[in-house]
Amino acid sequence: MNSLAQQQASELQWPAVSLPILLVVLALSAFILWRRYRSRRQLVERIIELETLSAAGRAIVAAQLDLRALCQLIADEATNIIDTSTLQIGLFSDHTYEILYWTINGQPQDTPASFNLKNDPGLVGWVRDQKQALLITDFKEEMATLPARPRYESEAPPRSAIFVPLVSGRQVIGMLIAQSDRPKSFSQHDLGQLAILSNQAAAAIANAQIFERERTRASHLELVGQIARQVNAINDLDELLGRVVELTKQTFEFGSVNIFGVEDGSHMIVIQASTIPGLAPGTLRLQFGAGLVGTAVANKATALSNDTHEDRRFHSDELSADTRSEISIPLIVDQVLLGVLDVQSSRVGAFTSQEKTVLEALADQVAIAIHKARRLASQHQQSWVATAQLQVAEAIGRTSDLETLAEKLVRLTAMLTGAESCTILLWEEELEAYRGQAEFGLTDDTDFEGMLISIGQWHALDAAHVGLEPIRSEQAPPWLKTDGRPHQSMLLPLVTKGRSKGIMQLSNRDDGASPSTSKLWPAESQQELLRNIANQTAIAVDSIQLQIAQQEEAWVNTALLQVAEAVNKLTDLNEILYTIVRMVPMLVGVRSCIVLIWDEEQQAYRAGPSHGLSEMGHGLLESFDVDFSEFPLLGRQDVERIGPDAAYYTFKLPEWMVTIMDSQTADVFPLYARARLVGALVVGPALNGRPLSGRRLNIVTGIAQQSAIAVVNDRLYRESAERSRMEQELQVARTIQASLIPDQVPAIAGCDVAGYWQAAREVSGDFYDYMRLADGRWGIAIADVADKGVPAALFMALSRTILRTVAFNRHDPAEVLERTNELIYNDTTSDLFVTVFYAVWDADEHLMTFASGGHNPPILIRRNGQVSLLGADGIALGVIADVTIEQREINLRRGDMVIFYTDGVTEAMNEDYDEFGVERLCLVANSARRGEASEIVSAITAAVRDHAGETPQFDDITLVVLKY
Repeated sequence: MNSLAQQQASELQWPAVSLPILLVVLALSAFILWRRYRSRRQLVERIIELETLSAAGRAIVAAQLDLRALCQLIADEATNIIDTSTLQIGLFSDHTYEILYWTINGQPQDTPASFNLKNDPGLVGWVRDQKQALLITDFKEEMATLPARPRYESEAPPRSAIFVPLVSGRQVIGMLIAQSDRPKSFSQHDLGQLAILSNQAAAAIANAQIFERERTRASHLELVGQIARQVNAINDLDELLGRVVELTKQTFEFGSVNIFGVEDGSHMIVIQASTIPGLAPGTLRLQFGAGLVGTAVANKATALSNDTHEDRRFHSDELSADTRSEISIPLIVDQVLLGVLDVQSSRVGAFTSQEKTVLEALADQVAIAIHKARRLASQHQQSWVATAQLQVAEAIGRTSDLETLAEKLVRLTAMLTGAESCTILLWEEELEAYRGQAEFGLTDDTDFEGMLISIGQWHALDAAHVGLEPIRSEQAPPWLKTDGRPHQSMLLPLVTKGRSKGIMQLSNRDDGASPSTSKLWPAESQQELLRNIANQTAIAVDSIQLQIAQQEEAWVNTALLQVAEAVNKLTDLNEILYTIVRMVPMLVGVRSCIVLIWDEEQQAYRAGPSHGLSEMGHGLLESFDVDFSEFPLLGRQDVERIGPDAAYYTFKLPEWMVTIMDSQTADVFPLYARARLVGALVVGPALNGRPLSGRRLNIVTGIAQQSAIAVVNDRLYRESAERSRMEQELQVARTIQASLIPDQVPAIAGCDVAGYWQAAREVSGDFYDYMRLADGRWGIAIADVADKGVPAALFMALSRTILRTVAFNRHDPAEVLERTNELIYNDTTSDLFVTVFYAVWDADEHLMTFASGGHNPPILIRRNGQVSLLGADGIALGVIADVTIEQREINLRRGDMVIFYTDGVTEAMNEDYDEFGVERLCLVANSARRGEASEIVSAITAAVRDHAGETPQFDDITLVVLKY
């Protein structure tokens, strides 16, 4: 019952419990159905998006490989994804960001923009460096947290933006940027969609860039080939360079194109061709290292700047004010630098690696064309020079006359070089000046031939004469009249064997062009020819002058031989000189000739033989001595010096000599022999009125030398005779003087004595003497006269006589010397004096008493070797009237010795100017003290000879040794 009741009760409650469950089930089913519907819808939308992106990718990939068209297509496809009213697509090149597609608020921007990101990369640079996209929902709210400061180019900056990098491989090649003036216009979903599109776009753009570079490179290389074909057909270098710059500018549409050349011999670069108006060849010069052009030259490598405002190497001037990019490429062939190809553009980043490669290829072609043109021009030049040289050689070979040769050469040289005038001046060695020889092109009133131009008269000529190198000058030569127009001269020294034979001078008047645009004259192509002409001319002139000189030398030698034969037959000087003055007028054609002989004692000239003078003139000449000042032989008055060695002078005669020679001037030939003036040969005016020169001058010079030799020989003969007589007299004097020197050793009680006397000349001023006194004592004297030669010998004889006389009448040595001094001083008037040492030996007392009249103190050497000097006060005899002389004495013991000597012993010198000295004398004497007196003397003299060696001595040597 209960169970039934419970069952019924449960059946009655079930509907109440199952309804909520049913509702939950129904709700769950509805939710599941709704989720399934929503997922299906999202899946459909995702499929639609993927199909859209896939379609956009296929469209981008299938697009033509044109960058700008591709950018337009990418922008169109992006429109299907996000709001693209403000959109830009740009590409990177180094530090430059160039926008290829740009719309702002739906308005396309016609002019693409470029931005330099080097110093301020902004948000674009940050995205490129980080390689990750950037979403900015509101610039105002997020400005403080942005990774970089944005760079706006609009007055109304955007509020939101998406920055998506275009990544190809590992490199960001560009940027896809969407912007809006409303905040929160873009979401992360938009960023993701745009990132997918950018991947496809980056690959397409990279392929398009490769295609465009290759297409452009091929196009440029084709253009390079076209330019090369055109310029290779041009042989003229100036025309070739001008054509290169024009074709390059037209073909590549750059700003300006220039070609620079390297100037020989300097570190300078010179403009040779340019498309810049007003920039003519030669008007712009740069140093190596200056600007991009100088950098390319210095490094021999391309110098490139894609932003010249940021490049310190850029050389700015008024001609390049608009330049923003520049490339300078060296023109090199076989490692030889020919110049520089310089291209400029007003656009930043104008030269990519592709343009650089193409322009370097163009530079190679241009360098080859320039090299070929130069080589061809050189070949033509060499051919022209060879032909011209052949013409010059033929003209020289057919001419043996100097005047004709010069006339032919000036005419031919002027024709070959186009010079207005050509002249040749020959160097006159005797006149130290250039003489005009031949001219071509000068006016009839120009006085050129025979004109003398001395050193210092024309500076350009001085420089050519000293440097022996070609010289350019704008100073008009002395023979041309200046007309105000600029003048150009070229001076070519005619050099052979290192000496100038003359000067070839070419002249041109400037055509009025400014110095900066006028071409260098003579042209470089003519300079080699001119140098060759100058060399050939110098050799020809030297050869002809040598022939002339040989002929003149033969004639002169014949004439001088005739004079020598006539002179050698005579011995009397007057006859010789008379023959000479008669032959001079006949040989050289002068009216008169005079020989003046120099009197050294009277310091005047005395008249010698003369010819061509009137009787009155001859009488006047013999009546006067010619004063030294009247002849300018030693520069006592101004004269015109002719001849490099002052062989003769031309001067104005004094009034009284004008009457004698019937001429205002005369030529004076100094007669020098053995560097001494012995006379003068005075030659009157020539019969033809022309001054002496050439062979006539050589003849007179040779005769003057023979005259000088004759005068000197006569003097030498007289001097020789006088010298022989003097030598005989000196020999007699030496014999007499030697007889005054004791020739035997005296027998002095208890003493061994020896003496030595040697004169430095024929006679001597030294002496020594032994005197036996009345009381059994012995006087010993040694003296030295303060002079040499005959005066000293005479004074020595006088001093010895007086000393001996006084010694026999006086007891004390000091008294003897004082009395001797009194007699010498009172009885002589010469300035000579004598030093004397006088000693008296008393054998009984073993005592030596002595006094010195300023003489060297003798040396006392005791038996045991002890050395001392026997000094005593006193002065030389003959200096003053009254003298006081000290007297001293010493005792000698057995074995002691005293050495008397003159300064010729101690002052004997060797080749090193080292004197023998007292110390050596003491050492030698001491070592020989055990020998006899004569042995000691021999030891001392041998030591002096060994010391002096071969050195000649200038003083007498006198020595006395007394040994007890």
